[in-house]
Amino acid sequence: MSIKNINSEKENIKNYQNTCAEFIKDLSVDYLNWVDRYNLSPEEVKIRKQKINDVVIKSSHIIDKFGDTIKKIDIIMNDGISKMAEYTAGYPFQFSIIVNNLTRYTYNALGEIRLNIKAIPNYGKGIRIGNYDKHNLILLNSSSPVNYSFNKSSLESVDILDDYIVIDTKNCLNNDIISATVIVEEIKDNIVFEKRGFSTLVLIKQN
Repeated sequence: MSIKNINSEKENIKNYQNTCAEFIKDLSVDYLNWVDRYNLSPEEVKIRKQKINDVVIKSSHIIDKFGDTIKKIDIIMNDGISKMAEYTAGYPFQFSIIVNNLTRYTYNALGEIRLNIKAIPNYGKGIRIGNYDKHNLILLNSSSPVNYSFNKSSLESVDILDDYIVIDTKNCLNNDIISATVIVEEIKDNIVFEKRGFSTLVLIKQN
């Protein structure tokens, strides 16, 4: 590839970075407005709006620092959109996903990413991992090929959820980007009362 083509590619990447960062910022206005429609307490409105604004800042930073391909930029942008939607809806039960003692944004070496899924339902209800859609357990996007595994018992209702989904990243490269969205359902008498998603962005980082 000639120097001219290399410079042109870098310019295209930079332009796309700016476009996607601006898109997230513009879209955040819609999510902020939705928060106002939920008739929440002033404190809860402030918390949700702050989290949405934090996603805009964080996503833009990651796009600028690690979005060196169109695919990576798309993954980071879509992960940010998912996070804004999740914060807008809020969580009617306790739910978090932890990787290396971090939530939402984290890093991992090549090998296995262990998504530690923790959730506690409201009194009198059960909790379980649900399907993202009819074809997939989780929404998984990666700049290099990955696959995941889980225990089928994770799909059964429990009183307290403390489980793992393991992502195999052996085919990834340094600075690859992975986004995973897991759905958890609160149920009673086999009826789903509430369900929420939790998106995690992982940077593959070798020491």
